[in-house]
Amino acid sequence: MDVKKLSKCFKEVKRLTGDLISDEQINEILDEAKIAVNESKFDKAQIKTDKILAKKVIDKFEYDQAVKKRNLADNNMKAIEIYQKVIDAVELSSDKSVSKYLIKPSEGFLAILVGNQKFSNIARDSIGSRQIAGEEMYFNKFFKAINDISPTSWDALSSGKMDLEIQDEMRGLISGNAEAAQIAKVLKDIQADLRGQLNDLGANIGQIDDWITRMSHNTEKMGRAANGSKLIKDIQLAWREYIKPRLDLKRSFVNVNDPKEIDKILDDIFDSLMSGDHTKHDGAGSIFGTRNVTNRLNASRVLHFKNSKSRQEYSVKFGEPSLKENVLGVITTSTRNIALMQTLGTNPKDTVEKVLSLLRKKYKTNFKEVKKLNFKNFESEFKEIDGSINGIANEILAKTGMIIRSTGAMARLGMTPITSFGDIPQYMGTSNFQGRGLLSGLFEALTGLFNANDKAAMEVLQVVSNSYTATAYRGNVYAAGNDSWGKMGELQNTFFKWNSLNGWVSRLKSSMILGLSRHYGMLAETKLKDLDVRERNFLNLYGIDEGKWDMLRSIKTLAVDNKRYLTAEGVDELSNAEIIKYVGRDLSKREIRNFKKDLELTWRNVLVDQGMHGSPEPDAATRAIMNQGLEKGTPMGETIRFVMQFKGFPISMWKKIIGREIYSYGADEGSLPMLKGLSSLLIMGTIFGYIAMSTKDMIRGRTPRDPKKKGVILQAFAQGGGGGIYGDFLISEIQNEYGNGILETALGPTAGDIKKFFDMAQSMNDPKKAGKKFYELAEGHTPFLNLYYSKAAYDYLIGYQIKEFLDPGYWNRMKTNHSEKRGQKYFMKPGSIIPDFNQ
Repeated sequence: MDVKKLSKCFKEVKRLTGDLISDEQINEILDEAKIAVNESKFDKAQIKTDKILAKKVIDKFEYDQAVKKRNLADNNMKAIEIYQKVIDAVELSSDKSVSKYLIKPSEGFLAILVGNQKFSNIARDSIGSRQIAGEEMYFNKFFKAINDISPTSWDALSSGKMDLEIQDEMRGLISGNAEAAQIAKVLKDIQADLRGQLNDLGANIGQIDDWITRMSHNTEKMGRAANGSKLIKDIQLAWREYIKPRLDLKRSFVNVNDPKEIDKILDDIFDSLMSGDHTKHDGAGSIFGTRNVTNRLNASRVLHFKNSKSRQEYSVKFGEPSLKENVLGVITTSTRNIALMQTLGTNPKDTVEKVLSLLRKKYKTNFKEVKKLNFKNFESEFKEIDGSINGIANEILAKTGMIIRSTGAMARLGMTPITSFGDIPQYMGTSNFQGRGLLSGLFEALTGLFNANDKAAMEVLQVVSNSYTATAYRGNVYAAGNDSWGKMGELQNTFFKWNSLNGWVSRLKSSMILGLSRHYGMLAETKLKDLDVRERNFLNLYGIDEGKWDMLRSIKTLAVDNKRYLTAEGVDELSNAEIIKYVGRDLSKREIRNFKKDLELTWRNVLVDQGMHGSPEPDAATRAIMNQGLEKGTPMGETIRFVMQFKGFPISMWKKIIGREIYSYGADEGSLPMLKGLSSLLIMGTIFGYIAMSTKDMIRGRTPRDPKKKGVILQAFAQGGGGGIYGDFLISEIQNEYGNGILETALGPTAGDIKKFFDMAQSMNDPKKAGKKFYELAEGHTPFLNLYYSKAAYDYLIGYQIKEFLDPGYWNRMKTNHSEKRGQKYFMKPGSIIPDFNQ
């Protein structure tokens, strides 16, 4: 055997095992493997030395069992670490000289899972927020790497026109297309990077030289496999007979020669896929009946296709035909697993149960808390972070609900970019909370919205592609927190691109990441104790203490035009000695790699989490409230999704922004920051809410509301300070547009639609009245109907005239109502979009 190959194998085994297996033991097995290879009766030119070596390592040292033992020890250590973090946070908060807010043990543990706002060093460094940060970080790395090949490479990959050539290159074949070869290298490198991190965290995913990417499986398509038959056995058989001739059976089913046994394994895989196991972030490998993350990860490659053509045929028939989407799916599942395993180890639920058990023993005299420290009370949050909430219990019911909600959203949310003027006070409040001031936030937000941010800094900080990744992977049912998928998801993405909301949100997030990174980059020479108290307390929320701050600021900062930006991409610059000194014990190389990656993700989480505060959007904590742990496709799961539709922003607003101002300041800062923060939000939110309302009014052809009229100021606050998108409902915008009342609004827009349907049925003896109800129902579910730049033209040329025909006097009643209640006048009239100021 080649000495270089043996050396490479030695390094790989050492990388995976750390200090678990000694150098002497590894060399001993390599010698035995070399003898086995030399004695092989196979043609030497065809010897798969790596395969033989791997088999020998496993056989001799029981490698899997060794890794499991190490993982068990790691998991126990993680449970103890979490337990201690919660206890420290609780005890620290009990010291009135340090914090004025008591953190209960159950609140501390909830912070570990999805975060909260109560001041502590575990408040914002949650698994849920780290998952989002990791995903965005790798999405942006992926886009940047592809875009570095050529300005057209991203579009080429997205179009799918080179997918077969790229797949051939990834399998080691030469396609003759240089661009395809470069793209293939990026795809392999990024997946290898993720695989290495997962292995360091306890997975045991071997390297396959001709590996392309993990397959996707669309259960909706699979359910139609039997050409009309709904019998599960017919569908199972049709799927099996389609995939079987396209598989490399020898590779997929090693040591299985009985065709009946192969059929049984495929049937088991089919059952697992249809049960929704593959919707979890950790893949479709739970066919082995385990809840262990790494076992599912390790088993996720059970099927090998004969060639790229066979793989692509299956993807078109039963999966995701886009190679780009498949890779983005790998990034999503891998990064979310990484964040999950960094905190909870290889068996997350088991670790959670251990922590809760330890906490119950610790606080056994506090019966109220002991009752709360039960897994059932955290199940909704856990389902959000382990991905099981993404499962679909009933495909037909889930899809029906999704279509109704999606069409309703696309028919009602055309004005959201105008409504989003109300985001600017939230951005200003967030920058002020960070210690950077209100006016800095205003300047930053406007700079970003006018697309004037520093492009060089954005590229290095990997936020240049936010506008791309905002829609890159949101057409798939498995995207976290996504309520639209498939073709409907793609259509909804198109809608939010056309109405500019995706660009608006991504530019604000980019601005926040740049501004915060620059602020702390300019403080890189400052010790933690010399920072302002607000800056220190802000870092404390993410668990960044003096030691971590010293390491972060020692990493080379990005410098652009005399501006320094703090990034953590250079974590490899950190010496092993300073990490060991911080931890306080000897660490293996694997543990040091894990520490560096954890520190990098910690800082990235600071940036991304604050971006999601500057432009509030639902996180895992908000989604847990909205979904209540109920899967799509169940009666209750669909009901809760209808009720909570459009409520994500106000929940985020109250939990993130209002909650932050009330709870997230340290006791050493006094009450003044909280009062200033709340008053600023109230005043600025109302001002910008009025601006948003007035802009929408003018787009709709009417004058701004009279602020002296009763309720107008309250409406402005609801629009900009606490309601956002749902403020449209609260201030009767959409009730008037679509005829919904307060009860229907509280129960969700679909409740109002159901009421219209019954009203329509009861009015069948009055065709015009029934017609009006039908028209309102149709109008409320016609996508792209109310885009802010086309809404007035539609209303005045078509909509108002139809309503006037069906309900004579409609126009005059609406004008009178707006004049009396809001002091408004219309400067256009039905049938024309030319202003008429004499109305």
